[in-house]
Amino acid sequence: MRGWSILNQTEFLLALLCAVDEPLDGRTAIQKLAYFASVKTKTDMGYFPHYYGPYSAQVASNLENSVALDFVVETGRSTMRDRIMYTYGLTRDGIALAKRVKSRYPEQFEVIQDVVDKCRRIAHFNIYVLSWAAKVHYILSQSTKPMTLDEACDVGRSFGWKLSEEETRSAVRLLSSLKLVKKA
Repeated sequence: MRGWSILNQTEFLLALLCAVDEPLDGRTAIQKLAYFASVKTKTDMGYFPHYYGPYSAQVASNLENSVALDFVVETGRSTMRDRIMYTYGLTRDGIALAKRVKSRYPEQFEVIQDVVDKCRRIAHFNIYVLSWAAKVHYILSQSTKPMTLDEACDVGRSFGWKLSEEETRSAVRLLSSLKLVKKA
C-alpha cells in the first residue's frame, strides 16, 4: 500500500471524517485519529510531541482549509470550563469529495475505516484515551527496544507527558486492538 502524498492530505482528512460518519467532537480527536491512520497507512503527517500527544500542524492546517473551502462544517459550543469545543462534520460537497476519495483509494480507506471503528469501539472517541494511546505509541516509536510500562512512563516525562500506569494500560488496550503494539 502506498502512502498519501502531500497533495492528498486534504483527501486523507476527508476520508477520515467520512469513516467517522457522524459529527466528531474536538480537534484533539481528529489529531489522534489522523495520527493512528497515518501510522497505519505509512503517511508522514509531520507529527511531533505536544501537550495532548503527537500533533501535526499539517493536519490542523488541512482541517482549517477544509472548513474554509466548505468541505467541513465547524461548530463551536462553550464547555463548563469556559472553553470552546469544536465539532466537525462533512458538508454535502465534503461528502461527495470523500466518496470519490474512498473509491480512488479503497485500500487506504479500508485501513482508515478500521482505525476509526476500533477507536470508536474501544475508546468511544474519548480524547483522553486517544491522547494516552497516541502518547504511548509515539514513545514506543522513538525507541529501538521494547519497554516496560514504567520505562514508557519515564520516557513520556521527557516530552512533558505524565502518564499513570492505568492510563498507559488503557492506551495499550487500544494500541493492541489497532495492532500497533504487542503485549508482553
